[in-house]
Amino acid sequence: MWGSDALLDSLEAPRVVTLRVPVSIFDAVRRHVEDFSEGEQAGFLICGRASSRTGSILFAREWMPVPQDEIQRDKRGFMLAWPASFNARVIDRADELNACAVLVHSHGDSIKPRLSGPDTRNAKSLFSPVSRLLPGRPCGSVVIGDGAASGVFWVGGAPVANLRALHVVGAPIEKWQPEPLPLTSVRRRIDRQTRAIGSRSDALLADSTIAVIGLSGGGSHVCQQLAHQGLGHLIGVDDQLVEEVQLGRMVGAYTTDIDTTFKTAAMRRLAESIDPGIVFEEIRERFPASRVRQALLDADLVIACVDSFLAREEINAFCRRHHLPLIDIGMNIETDGDGSLLSAAGQIVVVVPDSPCLRCGPLLSDAVLERERQERPPGYDLNPDAVGDPQIVSMNGVLASEAVNCALDLITGYANGARGAAWWLYDGRMGSLERCKHPSRRAGCPACAEQGHGEPTFL
Repeated sequence: MWGSDALLDSLEAPRVVTLRVPVSIFDAVRRHVEDFSEGEQAGFLICGRASSRTGSILFAREWMPVPQDEIQRDKRGFMLAWPASFNARVIDRADELNACAVLVHSHGDSIKPRLSGPDTRNAKSLFSPVSRLLPGRPCGSVVIGDGAASGVFWVGGAPVANLRALHVVGAPIEKWQPEPLPLTSVRRRIDRQTRAIGSRSDALLADSTIAVIGLSGGGSHVCQQLAHQGLGHLIGVDDQLVEEVQLGRMVGAYTTDIDTTFKTAAMRRLAESIDPGIVFEEIRERFPASRVRQALLDADLVIACVDSFLAREEINAFCRRHHLPLIDIGMNIETDGDGSLLSAAGQIVVVVPDSPCLRCGPLLSDAVLERERQERPPGYDLNPDAVGDPQIVSMNGVLASEAVNCALDLITGYANGARGAAWWLYDGRMGSLERCKHPSRRAGCPACAEQGHGEPTFL
């Protein structure tokens, strides 16, 4: 028999699993497994899945608690077993959804929870066969404590991976890892920011990854500010070279970059000049290229700064499938053709798994997408003779700054998550930024219908 330490040490080439759970599901999990009034409790998360560059990622879709009347206990109240019929129901449901099964229980207020010897033996006896019945899908056992979690996963009957982290995806995002982060400020360069938003913020930012899609107007402002704020890992996504027409709205780009420097390279240069310690990853491709999707899976959240509704549609659906918070910004400027500014309407939208998505609100619709297909056929943005949309760098900067504030709240919780799941409208002509009534989740939304599905097979 293996104890927990022996099991972890037996993984010759350890892979890792990240488990993402929407806060609504995680609240239900905690209510059940942290109720010790009648002894230990447990249940199964049914999870979608995908494979990133660093390991496997599971996306909780459903929670199946072990029914109280089916649990058998010893005299001390510890859980011993439950009927095989319940396991069969879990396996049937996971198989129906092409999903994984993850057993969750609690060790109370432990700050370093680990699978005990009995936990490990029970998990081995359960998941050796279950992982064969659900082939190719990581299934395993996770124990949670006080803000921490650990676990082991099986594939094909063998233990192959440890839990890297359990992400509670809400506002703010919480990362329950096997070992707590050191939450003391160590970087003098962001000392004044840390004093403003708390000593925990330094370590939380250093441990976070944000992907920015679109690096011209708003995206360049976003990259600049995230570098100033001490973000640990920034993924820049854009496939184009710097063009002369972009110098009026792209911070960090120079005349010497025209037609010679990729936007990603210009942003990397900018970010590293601000913070040499930042990891800036250049993805010189366009979403939804495979390399872009793979990179986004490793992000904690995505900021989309694109000028296409069709691109927003695809990014929104991807984030929905993978429990990724999404911050979208955009600006639409109209003139009378003679240089008079008629309107400058912008928006900031923050989407988390439990909130309405972009498709639920007024921004995206079948009619809007079809109109864009007619007006902007494929390759439109690569046509040097196409007239681009009007833009003003300072207005892009306003939207970008507020988007970064939203990202900062999602990571550090400096506003207690108040900036999560919200819509703002910006009037650049009049100078107003107004928080709007949040739309409801739309029945039949095609993006929400795929929430937590991940990929049909590993990428």
